[in-house]
Amino acid sequence: MDYFIYIVIALIILLVVWFVFAKVLKNKKPKEGNLKDIPVDIEEMVMALGGKSNIKESFANGSKITFFVEKDDLVNVKSLKELGASGLIQSTGKMTVIMGKYSEEISRIINDYQ
Repeated sequence: MDYFIYIVIALIILLVVWFVFAKVLKNKKPKEGNLKDIPVDIEEMVMALGGKSNIKESFANGSKITFFVEKDDLVNVKSLKELGASGLIQSTGKMTVIMGKYSEEISRIINDYQ
């Protein structure tokens, strides 16, 4: 009879842990940053990418931002490195920049940049 009580208690604990993980921690979204929180000057980054008219669109994936650009020769790789990019991959019409944990916010702000 004692084993039955232990099994019931273990099942209840497992259900509580599952609920906390599945509902609370897994669905917790990171807070969105704003311009003050990001350690990169967005205007300088846009200029390093050739200006707003050169940037078609950007996508963030983890710590990387992929920029689709009109003209590759307008992109200033040296300026991007000076802005804090830890890695750069350039191909025709596309520039991937590793910017760390602020990548999603930077991409969102640049897509909305006027």
